[in-house]
Amino acid sequence: MKDNNDFKYMMQDTSHIFFGKELTYAEMMDRDDVPFKFQAIIGSYFSKDTELSDRILDHLMKITKDEFSYRIYDQLKLQVRFFYKEEKMGLFGQKKVSWVHKTCKMQEFLQNYKEMVEKGEATIEDISISKLGLMTISI
Repeated sequence: MKDNNDFKYMMQDTSHIFFGKELTYAEMMDRDDVPFKFQAIIGSYFSKDTELSDRILDHLMKITKDEFSYRIYDQLKLQVRFFYKEEKMGLFGQKKVSWVHKTCKMQEFLQNYKEMVEKGEATIEDISISKLGLMTISI
C-alpha cells in the first residue's frame, strides 16, 4: 500500500470536506479541488509543524496539544472516521465478531483510539474538516 491511489481523494458534501488518509499535504497543494483557504493554512501553518511530503494521517498521529496545528484542526472541527473489530458473546456462548465504524472528533480520537491505530487494531478510513469551521478562520 505504499503507493495506493485508492485512498488519495478529496470529496465534499454540504457541510464537510473529506480527505483520504494517504493524501499528502504536497498533493493537496497541487490539487484544484482543495479549497484555497485550506491550501493557505497548509502553506502558512502546517508547514511549520510537519513536512509537506507527510500524509495527513502521519501528521494526525504525531500531533500534540501543544502544537499550533492542533488548535487549527480543533477550529476546523476535524473528525476521524475509522473502524475496528469487536468480539461479543452471543446468546449461546458463541463469539460473534462485528466491525464497528466510528466517527469522532480529533480530541476524542487522540485520547481514546490513537493507540488502537498504532497497534494495528483499528484502521482510519478518512479525515474530514467542517466547511463552517474553514469559513470562520481568517488568514
